[in-house]
Amino acid sequence: MAARAKKEDEPERPDEEAPDRPRPRAKESEERGPLSALVSGLDEIVPGLEILDRELVFEGGARADLAGVDPSGRLHFVLLAGEDTDRAALEALDALAVLRTQLELLLRHFGERGVNPERAPRLLVVSPNSDPRLGERLAPLADTGLSVLGLRTVKSAGGERAYLVRLEPQRGADKGPGGVAAFLRALPARLEVLGAALVERMERLDEELEPTADSSTLAWRLQGEVLCRVERIGDLLQASVAPRHEPLPLGDMADLEALVERALGRLIRVLGMTRGDRPPKVAQRTAGAPEDAPILTQEEIQAFRE
Repeated sequence: MAARAKKEDEPERPDEEAPDRPRPRAKESEERGPLSALVSGLDEIVPGLEILDRELVFEGGARADLAGVDPSGRLHFVLLAGEDTDRAALEALDALAVLRTQLELLLRHFGERGVNPERAPRLLVVSPNSDPRLGERLAPLADTGLSVLGLRTVKSAGGERAYLVRLEPQRGADKGPGGVAAFLRALPARLEVLGAALVERMERLDEELEPTADSSTLAWRLQGEVLCRVERIGDLLQASVAPRHEPLPLGDMADLEALVERALGRLIRVLGMTRGDRPPKVAQRTAGAPEDAPILTQEEIQAFRE
């Protein structure tokens, strides 16, 4: 099926400018209104996301407000839903259909811009009014790569800021809990032990690490910023650590050790910036520690807080 997409206007650039100049990250956008809050928060939901195009319109009525690519090369569509829940759900289905059936066309449209056709594309549907009904209706499509996000604001003396949050469907008494448990339940049998070990090891790093998860993604945040992220891609796990979020394979305990070491290194740097110098023992313990020993002792953790 043929399709058309309206590209954003690109300013003329001098001949001496390098053609491979890095694209701006999502959080560096200068959009205004609801799209501004949407763009500025995307980097927290998909770390390292880079915007490729805006206001895409396809034959047949499908559309997407933004298209971007993450560091692994996965293509993401972002759809800003309106107040009409029924229409928003249909628009989400249309956008998902384009991602699933017209990927070759999209690759031609974006050209040589880092999109990896081997990575299943994703659709992020953003509800500015955080309508829980939209999350309920689209929840069965979570395993197809669709996530529903809400837009919420916090006002303080310093001003007002909007944040993107995942809209978890409401769960009755007969349904299991969400969060980390939902992520672990969705793992294939061969990854269950690895998944449990991952959660346990990350919990040891610092009690202030806050995990957030759904059936396909698990992330740990420190002071609101993403520290580490793990994503289930079919029967495989892929991880990344801030700030660059380069894709890391996570298939066995050796991979887990490498991930935890990187996460610990990042944690030390962050805590060093916010809580003073780290204790010297930590550097000695990052290598060669027994597999069943805690990465940080209680004394070391306490030293971070002093």
